[in-house]
Amino acid sequence: MSGTEFRQRLAAILAADAAGYSSLMAVDERTTVTALDAARAVFRTEIESNQGQVIDMAGDSVLAVFDTATGAVAAALAIQRELEVAVSGVAEGPRMRFRIGVHLGEIIEKPDGTVYGDGVNVAARLQALVEPGGIAVSDAVKGAVGIRVPAVFVDKGEQTVKNIPNAVRWHCALPAQFEGRSAVLRAKTAVARTADQLSALPSIAIIPFRTATADPEQVILADGLRTDIQWALVKIAGLVVIGTPTTNTYRNKEVTPQQAAAEMGVRYLLEGFVQKSGERARITASLIDGASGQVIWTEHYDRVLNNSLEVQDEITEKVVTALDVKLLSGDQARVWRKAIRHPRAREYFYRGIHELMKGQKEANAAAREAFEQVARLAPESSIGPTAVALTHWWDAFRGWTASRAGSFELAVQWAERAMPMEDADGQAHTVMAHIHLLRREHDKALEVAEDAVALRPCCSTANAHLGNIQYYCGRSADAADRMRQAMRITPVHPPWWKVVLAASCKEIREWDEATAVAKEVLRMKPDDIDARLVLIEVCGATGNEGSAPEFVREVSTLRPDFSVSKWAETQPYRDRAVLERITATLHAAGLAP
Repeated sequence: MSGTEFRQRLAAILAADAAGYSSLMAVDERTTVTALDAARAVFRTEIESNQGQVIDMAGDSVLAVFDTATGAVAAALAIQRELEVAVSGVAEGPRMRFRIGVHLGEIIEKPDGTVYGDGVNVAARLQALVEPGGIAVSDAVKGAVGIRVPAVFVDKGEQTVKNIPNAVRWHCALPAQFEGRSAVLRAKTAVARTADQLSALPSIAIIPFRTATADPEQVILADGLRTDIQWALVKIAGLVVIGTPTTNTYRNKEVTPQQAAAEMGVRYLLEGFVQKSGERARITASLIDGASGQVIWTEHYDRVLNNSLEVQDEITEKVVTALDVKLLSGDQARVWRKAIRHPRAREYFYRGIHELMKGQKEANAAAREAFEQVARLAPESSIGPTAVALTHWWDAFRGWTASRAGSFELAVQWAERAMPMEDADGQAHTVMAHIHLLRREHDKALEVAEDAVALRPCCSTANAHLGNIQYYCGRSADAADRMRQAMRITPVHPPWWKVVLAASCKEIREWDEATAVAKEVLRMKPDDIDARLVLIEVCGATGNEGSAPEFVREVSTLRPDFSVSKWAETQPYRDRAVLERITATLHAAGLAP
């Protein structure tokens, strides 16, 4: 063979194999062949849709090459998602599932399209490492893909594989919407997991504290203690604290520390146990290394709960200080708050938090009543008015009120009461920043939102609302980065966070990421209108007008009364020219004016 008959190049290689194919054939040849043909069609469609080339489909295997690692991983994710849907109604036993391996390496390509080389061999070995229905990618692929695809990459370390001289470091790529995964994994995306500015920081998740019984009084105490610690930790610069919506998914869930830490992408876990009997409480707090599962330290508290001892503050401050010492090389902990010294006020606060966590209209009203008592009994603390402001804001934000404007005005009154106080923790600032944006007071919105993040640097809500404000103020690159940070802190997050990220990527012409993120929103919330508007804009901007009518029809079906002009009235863009450009694109696509 002469050197002109083949070429050597870098490529992303996808290798797949049907798990248990021989056994399936032994059970039912006809059904297995039919399933294999259907799976091959899925492979071919998704590979070609992601600019790949099918090289071989011999037997029960598939081999394909791509010019980019992003295309290969995107295809693998789509294939596994489609195959899982196809077998969802089939009994567990005879299901056909594929293992997929993806590697980035050198290949030798013959004129007839056949490929050889170590790159092909590594991809084939990788697929054998993963469970059926899974995707194994090499470290080179993970590094090349970065944040461009919606996946969670779980590091599996180095593995020696047959006929490959050097050990291969590999990762399990978990599809963000893969059926059968935990709620956390369904909601995670690669962009949420790899925000550059947070990756080097120590990170911790506070798992819901367990109780000796299901007695509501014990649950209220346990949730209150955890909230106290959470609110203190988010104000420590240089520490990533995973948000409560994510950690709440681990309530009463049997998982190992290593599994929980891997799923949330954190180094440390804080676990607790609360047992209350009458006026006495026994509380245990443990700091755990998520990589090894080893307990770094455990503290036990056996105290009498009465009016003279502020046991909750004692425990909170000791735990926060210990965490700061362990995680931040001995620097003194910065707990920027005043404790609620009034015992009844603290009781009302814990009851309010317990109701607030339910995320329901009636519970929000009950929480507000409790927080109003906190404000009355502890007027020296910002905690009461801050929490009352939050409940009015949630009423307006979630449609739990007959008068949205009235609820926002009440939120303003309580937030303005809390913000000037010495122990203000930034939450009231977030409320005010959002309301400033809605009032088109853009400079004030930016200033107050930045103050909120300064007070709560690792609060996902504060970061997300700053990102939203930055987007409407024309700072889309900053907004995209801020939304990634928020999603890194809280992997389980509201779909609108991704809408802001998609819109921001669209404005900075990162079309592929804008499209991928917007489509991820539709998987999370199939009736979302704003994600479809982003996709329509991307179609218009990239010359792909042929795809826009589908999204236009969906918008009209989901909201028959949708009007571009009415929608535009709700959009607080600082630059009117940006809004005019967007509305012109939506009009041109066929949406009702």
